[in-house]
Amino acid sequence: MELALQQKLVARLATDREFREKFFADPAGVAASEGLTVAAESFAQIHPEQVRQLARVLRRRRLAVVGIHLPLTRKALGERFADLFRNYAVSPPPGKQPFEDALGFAAFLEQHAAEKGLDPQWAPSIARYEAAELEATWLRRRLLVRCFPHAIKQLAALLTAGEVPPGSYQRSTTAVWWRTAASSRLKHWLG
Repeated sequence: MELALQQKLVARLATDREFREKFFADPAGVAASEGLTVAAESFAQIHPEQVRQLARVLRRRRLAVVGIHLPLTRKALGERFADLFRNYAVSPPPGKQPFEDALGFAAFLEQHAAEKGLDPQWAPSIARYEAAELEATWLRRRLLVRCFPHAIKQLAALLTAGEVPPGSYQRSTTAVWWRTAASSRLKHWLG
């Protein structure tokens, strides 16, 4: 049981910045408060830079996986994708599956755009579109309908082909994903 607690503590140290800072302020106390008895003192000896290095490695891995799940969003945001992801990744992933991290990041982008704006303005629509695709695929939805304020089909084609010329690309778009049974192939319509 002690080993499982140690592993849980290391994972939390590597993924939760707030918890990590709390831990380094009082390593033995935090380890003990997390239920460690025998190894509390040895956890107090962990060097902060080692944990921060592990956190950076895991954050880069999360970034790469989320970029694979949200390729159009990554292209739309360019280098800002990584910067925004760093802001999002200060807390642990929202679930155990990589697609859940991508869904969480897409929600973060939408919230960020609502509070601070995001350029291009259509980037949150692309993120929502890709998140809906992930939801339909991984959560095995039988029917999923989403509406977007931007020309998703045109933007997806332009992003796939290369660069997107400047413009607002405002046009209502509806996307539908469906399958006849939970185990059948996912179908998609975008118009």
